[in-house]
Amino acid sequence: MTNKLPLSSLAGVLTWALVFIITLSLLPPTTEMQHWLGVISLFLLYGAAFTALTFDYFRCPPHSTAGKSLLALQLATALGLLVLLPQSHFEYLAILTIIWAAVLPFALSQRNAIALTLVVVILWFSIASYQQQHAQWITALLYGAFHLFAVLVQSTAKSEQTAKEELAAKHQQLQATQQLLQAASRQSERTRIARNLHDLVGHHLTALTIQLQVAGHITDGEAKAQIGKCHQLAKLLLSDVREAVSTMRQYADLSLLESVQQMVNVLPQHVEMKLAIAPDIVLHDLSQAQHVLCIIQEATSNSLKHSGATAVFISACVAQQQLCITIHDNGVIDAGWRAGNGIKGMQERAAECGGQLSYKRVDGAMHLTFNLPYKGFEHV
Repeated sequence: MTNKLPLSSLAGVLTWALVFIITLSLLPPTTEMQHWLGVISLFLLYGAAFTALTFDYFRCPPHSTAGKSLLALQLATALGLLVLLPQSHFEYLAILTIIWAAVLPFALSQRNAIALTLVVVILWFSIASYQQQHAQWITALLYGAFHLFAVLVQSTAKSEQTAKEELAAKHQQLQATQQLLQAASRQSERTRIARNLHDLVGHHLTALTIQLQVAGHITDGEAKAQIGKCHQLAKLLLSDVREAVSTMRQYADLSLLESVQQMVNVLPQHVEMKLAIAPDIVLHDLSQAQHVLCIIQEATSNSLKHSGATAVFISACVAQQQLCITIHDNGVIDAGWRAGNGIKGMQERAAECGGQLSYKRVDGAMHLTFNLPYKGFEHV
């Protein structure tokens, strides 16, 4: 669980601490030291597991393999305390499994979380009934209701968190699309002006240069010298026009670094974006630019939603007329992860650009590599 509600995690820690303190205060003074140490060790293990699962600092989301292992440890320590402590004095220990159940929706689907919670409640109160030699149906029903309440409340919180992330991703997409539309408008206008300068002004200046060259051949004396100067000025002006046209066409292209930075500005503040993109990499084709930005956007969204990443790394370089973009993060995905519609969509976009997208899992994190043909500036 990338912790979007730190107060709920803090409440869980405070509840655990309260149960811990009350339990220690209720332990008889005659309790053996070994028994004391066992109880304290189990409580500390429980608290450490819960803290690692619910605070971003430890970067151990519940849906990861490590997170699920911590959930299992948390449950095992609670059951260990149930076995060590007599239920006649410590009936409230089931609160520990309520705290545990509140984390389940961030590791499992709602259906599986409810099913597992019911199994744990039945197991817990079966052990308690065996210890006290009498049934505890009423207590089991009451605590079971609290368990389900915790699961459903946290499922709702998770749904709201997912909705916010999806809304942020849509906003990010709108920002990128808006930038593309603005770039398209600027490119269209600059291309039109550059074309007119080249076709009209350039044509007339070329004709003027030829006429002055002819005039220089049929005149003598001072007039020929002045015509020669005019001929040089006309050639210089024609060169300036051509350079201006080339510059206008060059700046009509879309900077990859500026485009990605625009996308970065709308990401959540807790996400650190590290860019290694040369400022001279530009995208000349707006259709290609749209596909590239959408791929980067989808890859970033996947990092935030599925791996619990707090940092995303994007690099781009040009080698042998190929633009290579790599994207990875510091999150963790399950070893049994399979490509979904997001990866397939990115591969389809890459193919439409004439490129190729590949992916692999490295040290638990997803690494994407996107290669496509790259052309330099085209001069008029």
